[in-house]
Amino acid sequence: PTGIALIWGPWRGTEHDATMMREAKILEEMREVCEDLGIDYCIFGDSAYPLHRFMQRVLKPVPGGELTQLERRFNALMSRYQVVVENIFGEAVKYFGILTHRHNMRLGSMQVGKVFPLAMLFYNLRSMFYGNQTSAYFETEKMLMDVTVEEYLGKAEWVAGGFQ
Repeated sequence: PTGIALIWGPWRGTEHDATMMREAKILEEMREVCEDLGIDYCIFGDSAYPLHRFMQRVLKPVPGGELTQLERRFNALMSRYQVVVENIFGEAVKYFGILTHRHNMRLGSMQVGKVFPLAMLFYNLRSMFYGNQTSAYFETEKMLMDVTVEEYLGKAEWVAGGFQ
């Protein structure tokens, strides 16, 4: 994890995460990226997401069963990473105060579908120059430099009112 936030949307807050992931075609994009690079990466999410070659989640026991010791260890390890990665949004809020004003981030009160993606785009650019807590935690700062700002901005597209 580099601490670079991927942004798709906008969606209403009531939209289910798995629905957003499906509509954004995230797994299809992951497949293309992995095929291009010749390396399999995966996204780690919570139990709302489906298991997939490119999507992993915390393991749940079958009804009436228990997790094995290895499965419990996997959950403990991955939960630690999930908390750190979720801190990306908390870190972005430190630099973009408008994201902290809950009343401002409601649909209808401002163009949330533009403000949030722009703030995250600027957060990503800041991370490319200065790093971030997530890349420091995982010691992946060098990975941030593998992509130039020009390459990153060249891949950002304006889609449905937000950056993708």
